Amino acid sequence: MWDWSGSKMPPPPARSRGEAAEDAQNQGVTPVRRDIRPVPIYKDARSFRTLPPTAPASAYSDTLEGQDSSVAASTLYPQRIPPAYQRSAAPPQAPQPYAPQPYAPQAPQYTPAYQQPAQPYAPQPYTPQAPQPYTPAYQQPAQPYAPQPYAPQAPQPYTPAYQQPAQPYAPQPYAPQAPQPYTPAYQQPAQPYAPQSSYAPQAQQASVPSQEDKALWEWQFQQTGLINMDLIEVDYVPLDPNWLAELRKAFKRTRRDFLKYVGYHHVNELLAAGMSEEAIKLVKKGKAPENFNIHIRVPFDYGGTNSFSNLVLIQTHPFHTEIHRFIDMQTLTQPNFKPRKLFLPAPKGKVYFSGEIEISSGGTSRHDRSVYAGFLESTFEMIAQRSVFGR
Repeated sequence: MWDWSGSKMPPPPARSRGEAAEDAQNQGVTPVRRDIRPVPIYKDARSFRTLPPTAPASAYSDTLEGQDSSVAASTLYPQRIPPAYQRSAAPPQAPQPYAPQPYAPQAPQYTPAYQQPAQPYAPQPYTPQAPQPYTPAYQQPAQPYAPQPYAPQAPQPYTPAYQQPAQPYAPQPYAPQAPQPYTPAYQQPAQPYAPQSSYAPQAQQASVPSQEDKALWEWQFQQTGLINMDLIEVDYVPLDPNWLAELRKAFKRTRRDFLKYVGYHHVNELLAAGMSEEAIKLVKKGKAPENFNIHIRVPFDYGGTNSFSNLVLIQTHPFHTEIHRFIDMQTLTQPNFKPRKLFLPAPKGKVYFSGEIEISSGGTSRHDRSVYAGFLESTFEMIAQRSVFGR
């Protein structure tokens, strides 16, 4: 849009297309839609108007402020002369009505080969070819591979290996190997634990340890200095978690009954273990004195039970601690801390002590007078049987 803010002349009045067409009709010139008329090239921006190309020349306003209206429009707006192919002296004619032409079939131009007349045969003269030099197959260039159709072969008779002819023996030269340093299992680095995606129960295999491992742990057990103990082998037995919890709960009750049984029937062993009179009285009440503990010979995970034959009263330091240190040497080298085979130190008797004495099952001393007060040995045997599964 032209900016008239900096001009002293007022802008020309704007007219719509309808007004311009109406003025053209009033002047007696009716625009024809298909009449090609030149479009003026605007030289002055003040006279710019948007009109269709079919608008007559009279539709454009001509006079500019400050100019004479008698000046010819051709001098103000030079007309664009249409090209020669658009010039026509005759006025446009009205369209002629359509007259259909009669159909006249044309003769086919194409003649198929079997309809063409036969050409007479002209024999060609024979021209002998020069003989080609022979090239053997291994010197010919390789041809591209073309897969051949499958042709089934007749089955060949099977000959087992023991019926085949023996191959001649060719002795191999002996190459001595350098001796490898031996590293025991408990000194090898632990392997990272990789949990399995799904549990697949497998048949329990009888894991037979090698004689080398057994001799190693027997030698290691001799270094601990524990006497009056046997080294036994036990296998891992997977238990249901609920049943394992019941066994541990029953052990708390069995522990109390076992202490009472030992306090009344194994007084000599308690004295040999270094227990005082006050400590023995505490054991008879079902309580363990200071530096004494109940040890389970075979753990529940390896087939142990809560029977009195699987329990032993032992000093916490140094014996009970040394037993568990020996067990930890085997479990800590396993990836899941549950080895399939364990070598366990098993103390002898109901009370462990380091020495040799005559073991008795009771007497008439002042420590055993309570046996005749109603605490018979058969009573404790019945308690032991009931304590195996808990009550």
